[in-house]
Amino acid sequence: MGRTPIQFEGDYIAVSQEEYKRRAREPRFDYAHRVEYAAMGWANQIGHAEFPKGKLNEVLADKNGKSLSVNALNNHIRRAKGWGFVEPESNRRCLVLTECRVQKGNGDKFCEEHRVYPARRWRP
Repeated sequence: MGRTPIQFEGDYIAVSQEEYKRRAREPRFDYAHRVEYAAMGWANQIGHAEFPKGKLNEVLADKNGKSLSVNALNNHIRRAKGWGFVEPESNRRCLVLTECRVQKGNGDKFCEEHRVYPARRWRP
């Protein structure tokens, strides 16, 4: 069975979110990069990757499987923001990618953490 081609304009490629989820969990990579990989692996249609409380700490666990402390996680997210890997509004509950960097064909179009919801049409 062949792949269905995705039509992109400009210099874009499609990536596997499963691969980025794997990379986010890989302790060989620098934590700031792992934060970006987690954002890409779990991103929805609008570039928001929401995590339940404590889940991102587990995803970014060290090589011994120990979850990160809240302070360590916040520091790694701060570094990822400084390097431009994730947007300034990112936090440990939701990592945000720039809309021009991500396009997804399915998934949610809202973010509970940042209170982003699709516009509703007014009907009289």
